[in-house]
Amino acid sequence: MRMEIVVPDSLMPKPQPYRNCECMKQPIDLKTKKGVLTWLCQVGDTVKKGQVICEGEADKKTVEITAPADGVLSEKVVEDELVFQAGDILGYIEG
Repeated sequence: MRMEIVVPDSLMPKPQPYRNCECMKQPIDLKTKKGVLTWLCQVGDTVKKGQVICEGEADKKTVEITAPADGVLSEKVVEDELVFQAGDILGYIEG
């Protein structure tokens, strides 16, 4: 079964020990903010549900996007360094 990797409406920033401010405790609204993508996995890699497969830089903070299911990353729709926002399909996982 082919599963879409979809950007959610909001994500919490990735915890960073050197940035301990209130802004790091608020979710980033990806409906109004855009981000720049960096893949951590390659096409053909086996992934587990909940595993961080890519990161995005949005509103000067890093967000982590996780695999929605176990399987193999079969396709990247949005490549590294391209812009994404809520609702975008980033890629597909074959289960």
